[in-house]
Amino acid sequence: MLHHMLGWGDEGSVVMGKRFSEIADEVRAGWSDEAAAVHAASARTFQAEMDLRADLGAEISRLRGARRLTQPDLQRLSGIEQAEISRIERGVGNPTLATLEKLSRALGGRIVLVDAEAGR
Repeated sequence: MLHHMLGWGDEGSVVMGKRFSEIADEVRAGWSDEAAAVHAASARTFQAEMDLRADLGAEISRLRGARRLTQPDLQRLSGIEQAEISRIERGVGNPTLATLEKLSRALGGRIVLVDAEAGR
């Protein structure tokens, strides 16, 4: 396992440095309480967005599988590139509404908003 990353020293020489996590920890240690609170809130928001993307991707993958379609099949039906379908299904894509509408139509589904509070 690589414990250090390479960095550039004086005059372009390569030197061993600290891991990113060590540097980040040192920087965070100097943050004010307000900065730490902003970071924590941002991290929660980011994680919630990533969770939503993962859930969306899993649902698209589930619908595609239920219809016995491959990603190339879905590409032909929707006009969305297979690589983008893969990114969306893995939760790393950031699809537009137009992309979601095309995928939804190709899968025989529709996009609806659900009251998240009602489901609790």
